[in-house]
Amino acid sequence: MSANDIYNNPAINKMREEVFEGYQNYGRVTPGEDLEGMTLKKANDNMLDYLVTKLDINQESHVLEIGCGKGMYVNQIAQRTGCKFIGTDLSKDYLDRARKMADEMGVSEKGSFCCAALGEMPAEVTENKFTHILAMGILFYGNPILDKIFLEIAACSDSSTKIFVWDYSRVAEWSECATMNRHLKLPHPLLTKEEFLEKVSESPLEVVAVEDATKYVIPGYNIMAGECKRRDPEMKVLTNPLCRDAFVEGKIAYMYYDLKLQ
Repeated sequence: MSANDIYNNPAINKMREEVFEGYQNYGRVTPGEDLEGMTLKKANDNMLDYLVTKLDINQESHVLEIGCGKGMYVNQIAQRTGCKFIGTDLSKDYLDRARKMADEMGVSEKGSFCCAALGEMPAEVTENKFTHILAMGILFYGNPILDKIFLEIAACSDSSTKIFVWDYSRVAEWSECATMNRHLKLPHPLLTKEEFLEKVSESPLEVVAVEDATKYVIPGYNIMAGECKRRDPEMKVLTNPLCRDAFVEGKIAYMYYDLKLQ
């Protein structure tokens, strides 16, 4: 199963719809927050609140989400703030769902969606200067071509653009992550935080802030791991618990990177 197949597998998508309520990510749960009744929808609502507040997204904003999936984040950000937006993804099926959601949420006139692979942004994207660029849980697929991706992000930025990356980071040796990679299906090693930051330093971008966000996603992973093991005890298809275990064992981390144009 390839990485792209993960997002087109009926069993995985059924589980995501029923448990994630359509979200792709594990959200944000602040340490000490009451976990009684916590759901992945609530964790992702928390993340939306965090993004809108932290990045000061408002009606005057123009947001690009790279790897937007079914548009759960960018559509809701547009509904909450009234911002303009563009969402990109490689899956045409997911983009069709994103457009349908935009119609249902009344934000279709605020933005658009286009099919694009990492490092292959079309002119309809790169001809814009965005106030905010989001890449959440997607750039690890493009680790070998980060230099190209960063050039594209820079082309869509000006000195005031806020760039937010939320992504996996390797802590242990890649040879120790083979079991976890049964879930991610990567043909290349994950970068460490230091390797990612070195790539940034070699690009037209620079780092504003870095935060280890692992503690915020583990509660969401715990919810998902329980559901996966209940539905697929041998993890033949639903392999999410392997990632959760790697987080708990300290083999991988989830990082927030705030970047800007140099």
